[in-house]
Amino acid sequence: MEDNKDNILGRKVFFVNPAYSIKKDIIPALHRQEFEVYIIDSYRDIKNLMKINQGSVLFLNVDTQLSVGSWFNYIRTFERDEFLSSISLSVITERMKQQDIDVFVKNTHLKGGIIDISEGGEEVLKRILGVLDSVNAKGMRQYVRANVDSDKEASLFWNYNGKMHHLKMLDISSVGMAVSVPAALAEQIVAKNFLLQDVTMRLGVKQIPIDAVIYAIKKTESGYIWVLLLLPSASSQAKNEIRSYVAETNQTELMLSINNLRQDDTDYNLLNYYNLATKHKLNTTISPFASLPGHNA
Repeated sequence: MEDNKDNILGRKVFFVNPAYSIKKDIIPALHRQEFEVYIIDSYRDIKNLMKINQGSVLFLNVDTQLSVGSWFNYIRTFERDEFLSSISLSVITERMKQQDIDVFVKNTHLKGGIIDISEGGEEVLKRILGVLDSVNAKGMRQYVRANVDSDKEASLFWNYNGKMHHLKMLDISSVGMAVSVPAALAEQIVAKNFLLQDVTMRLGVKQIPIDAVIYAIKKTESGYIWVLLLLPSASSQAKNEIRSYVAETNQTELMLSINNLRQDDTDYNLLNYYNLATKHKLNTTISPFASLPGHNA
């Protein structure tokens, strides 16, 4: 990913099968700071996602799913693949032994090194933010936005002039949204900075009362689009509800992007990188091609 593109779009941030404390405390904190964060349950989906999201930031929980040696092999395949080598990798653990930590530090190129959960939430968040800042993960983008024009559950209901108006939402962030407005209603409101009060935002099953101001108006063939900004008085709870909805919407869209792709079925236990690094001998006969990524026999 080119530097100037980074500065505009930032980078996606992925956590692979994160521990409970990361899900509960760290990821919501990153949402509040407007990082574009995704949770991936299985390592088998990661390479497909990384190849279509090059330059992303990846935090691997190496305490589950694979053995330490297999995780080492997995990481080395990233470094040897031209499409995956742009990924900024870091390891998160609370169980890795010191001897394995030394092997990883010495023999892999981990952007954020190894982050120990036992250091405590504040220190873990500080370490993760350090990694994200070092790769300019936010770029020039200030707020994470989701496209919701196909989401029937994303709407505004505005009580105005004794009538309830339904405004379809097109996109949304924690500071505002774009909505589709019928011409008959929009032509009653001709000026920017008009204040919309008594508004209920519906996001899925959530109904959130808000006030907003018209920031921009655009005429379309079917009516108008209003760009609305939430008032500074909007509650933290409302903004966090929006951030959660944005994250869930973007997560769903991301996973759909690899729906028809074959999952990673490489047996990383059969690759030889960890054994070479630790000078261990395998107890089984391995094909001379087993060190090649993607080989399964």
